[in-house]
Amino acid sequence: MDATPTDEPLVVWRLLDGKAGHENQVLGLAEALERCTLCHHIDVDASRALKGFRAWLPGRTKFLDEVPAPHLLLGAGHSTHLPLLSLKRQFGGRTVMLMKPTLPMGWFDVCYIPSFHNLRPRPNLMLTEGTLNRIQPSNELQDHRGLVLLGGPSSHFRWSDQTVLDQLAAVCLREPGTQWTITTSRRTPASFVHSWRMSGLPGDLFPFHQTSGVWLADQMRISGRVWVTCESISMIFQSLTAGAAVGLLELPVRKESRITQCIRQLDTSGFVTLCTRWQSDRILRRTGRRLAEADRCAADILRRFPLITPR
Repeated sequence: MDATPTDEPLVVWRLLDGKAGHENQVLGLAEALERCTLCHHIDVDASRALKGFRAWLPGRTKFLDEVPAPHLLLGAGHSTHLPLLSLKRQFGGRTVMLMKPTLPMGWFDVCYIPSFHNLRPRPNLMLTEGTLNRIQPSNELQDHRGLVLLGGPSSHFRWSDQTVLDQLAAVCLREPGTQWTITTSRRTPASFVHSWRMSGLPGDLFPFHQTSGVWLADQMRISGRVWVTCESISMIFQSLTAGAAVGLLELPVRKESRITQCIRQLDTSGFVTLCTRWQSDRILRRTGRRLAEADRCAADILRRFPLITPR
């Protein structure tokens, strides 16, 4: 197998399933690869023609016959598993799975999985600090700019409008010099938005439907202080990747899980500051260690597969 010529791009097929959280991980890794080497990206819709066992049916992939064969196939989420394997069988390339797959890990060439899954070491596995994302470490953080990222009801924590509002009030009112930007998610109850508007708290509220991924990335690039509701695990790791001092708005645990364990580990390791701790000493700690997990995984891929070439 010959090495890819330096003047030819690395062909990366990005399997997208239509779920923002999954696609954010795939795009984050693809963009990190592009920062390392010349890449040619091909987006493949895994939510329709290639969904499930249909990926193995004759004629389902004819639309890919005219595009360059892949060096790498990237996927995240259950609906990309079978398409990844089918496309590798037909077109070659190395399969890269993000998140813990429901199929055996040994079926994929390499898996990048958050450490909170507590998996045993294996040759084709690298553990990551949280999920991958598209955020890059920022040198433009401003301590007088604060960002609040609100989630909503989840299977891990019991959501309470009043609990979140009380903590948010404590933070905003005790830091009058901070310029606050608050944004919601699809899970944020309309009742909370109403309560916040009636509270008279300082800050500008931007509902999720008025924002975009670019807008959020811009806010993270400049916000030196970020508060996140504790169930929003992806937002927590995006904020840490940007390099902000991150505080968590706490909620009662619904049931013990890998997510609740992850929150405790982040607190113990000093990555985040729980609101109860902040209320006692008013210190929002910034970890000295910044995360750049997408870049770390991209570098690992290029080390792991130095001679990748399409079939």
